[in-house]
Amino acid sequence: MPKLKQTLLSAIPAKSIARLAKSGEKLLKKYDAEFYNRILRYSRKDIFSDKFLELVYKMLVAFKMNSRGAKLSVDFKETVKEHADTIQSLAKYKLEKVKATDEAFTATLDSLFGNLRLTQTKSSLVTFSKAMHFLLPDLFMPIDRRYTLRFFYESSPVNEKQCFLQVFEQFRQFAHEHHETLKAQVDKTSHWNRNIPKVIDNVIIAYVSEKME
Repeated sequence: MPKLKQTLLSAIPAKSIARLAKSGEKLLKKYDAEFYNRILRYSRKDIFSDKFLELVYKMLVAFKMNSRGAKLSVDFKETVKEHADTIQSLAKYKLEKVKATDEAFTATLDSLFGNLRLTQTKSSLVTFSKAMHFLLPDLFMPIDRRYTLRFFYESSPVNEKQCFLQVFEQFRQFAHEHHETLKAQVDKTSHWNRNIPKVIDNVIIAYVSEKME
């Protein structure tokens, strides 16, 4: 696994979660949350409909996931649908309740990352994580290079699959340890603090903005 320069549990004390979550959300207010709110309002039973996947595609484009460095697959909808059974098998999980000893779950993540090719380029980490967050927002966290990877690594890891699994485990441990504190930050009327994975992401955004930029 790539070497971590710090962990979530070592860097973020429980007493800082609420402040950082709110600060992170404020930093994101420059972005239009319309697509995100529409995505979260959808029933998870409808996530493989053309209408929903078109919305996810538009959200990824809005976050520059169709740029030169991360060109989206021309068969985006069809690719997601091909893996519908695998993705749906994960819908029963929530980040804070996944067990580290669940080897079947970890194997499914490993397989899904390796086979769900959402980009035309070799770099798929950021696009995969964001797409999976939109599909299953209570389980997956969005990853980006400016905040997430900068928080955990000195430089972007070469092995993206190992990086994804490692970052997922960091989020899982943090969610398990601070479940109640994180849950208290989830606000269904807010723009961005809408689920535990995104709350943790907002905590990281605020932390990096305050201490690493």
